[in-house]
Amino acid sequence: MAEAADPAVRRVLFITNTRIGDAILTSGVMEALHGRWPKARFTVAAGPASAPLFAETPFVERVIVMKKAKMAGHWFRLWRETVGVRWDAVVDLRGSGVSAFLRARRRLIRRGEKGGEPRHKVIEAAGLLGLESDPPSPRIHVSEATRAKALSVIPRDRPLLALSPSANRVGKTWPIARFEAWLRAARASGGPLEGWTVAVLGGPGEGAAYQRLSQAIEAGRAVDLTGWPLLDTVAVLEACDLFVGNDSGLMHLAAASGAPVLALFGPTDERLYGPWSDRARVVRAEGQVYTFGRTSQTVSETECQMDALSVEQVLRATREAVAAFPPG
Repeated sequence: MAEAADPAVRRVLFITNTRIGDAILTSGVMEALHGRWPKARFTVAAGPASAPLFAETPFVERVIVMKKAKMAGHWFRLWRETVGVRWDAVVDLRGSGVSAFLRARRRLIRRGEKGGEPRHKVIEAAGLLGLESDPPSPRIHVSEATRAKALSVIPRDRPLLALSPSANRVGKTWPIARFEAWLRAARASGGPLEGWTVAVLGGPGEGAAYQRLSQAIEAGRAVDLTGWPLLDTVAVLEACDLFVGNDSGLMHLAAASGAPVLALFGPTDERLYGPWSDRARVVRAEGQVYTFGRTSQTVSETECQMDALSVEQVLRATREAVAAFPPG
């Protein structure tokens, strides 16, 4: 049963994840809390990568960027910046010790799950509020000004593909040569993406991927969005007709934006990290067996673990995705 709204809650500290994907998957918790505490103003503490996600959330009054420091110094800095406030609630998705040393009327602290059947990270986070049976979906807010600015550079006379060939570990990154071959086949005459405009997404310093992939696209139909701010990227994802990419923060951003998603998976488990959307498809190598576990232990930082996923499989999955979620 949903908790009744409590207008007495006014000041909330929300400690969220460092990685972009994890912060997105748990963002629905803050939305649900805002529904319970409609007059609350939130302070969000996040790592440098995920902090920009909350810059335009209307009920967030401050974002504290937690830059990692030696000997857990970032936690001490967070305590120093927040200890002087009497919080109505401290919500800690990191399960950190700092939560116990702040003045708060209530505390919600997420603990890691042990054993049992794998549960999607969205459902796991919803457990903090007792909402496992009806987990709140991720949501990232974008202002109308940001949306208008971002969309002004995107041609909209044809369907738009958002393509992200990157991931935070090499092990779960489909080879760029496969992306190039798939893109040529998908955009060829009679292909499922024939005539589409392609926006290539990625972080700062990933422009080389755009240069490689743009060779497979006719002039005027490739847009370089590598290095774009996260919220500008959300605005484009909201307008795209299909997103294709690896298991990554950008994939979760696409799902949260409502875009149709085709996610390429390998050594990570889609039961835990799949795109949280009813407009998503996952494709992985047929017959390939992986031993899933902690990313740091089972996903390589140096060697690709997705060689078994063929161009033909992804092309077939693309046709199915376009048929299931037609443009327009």
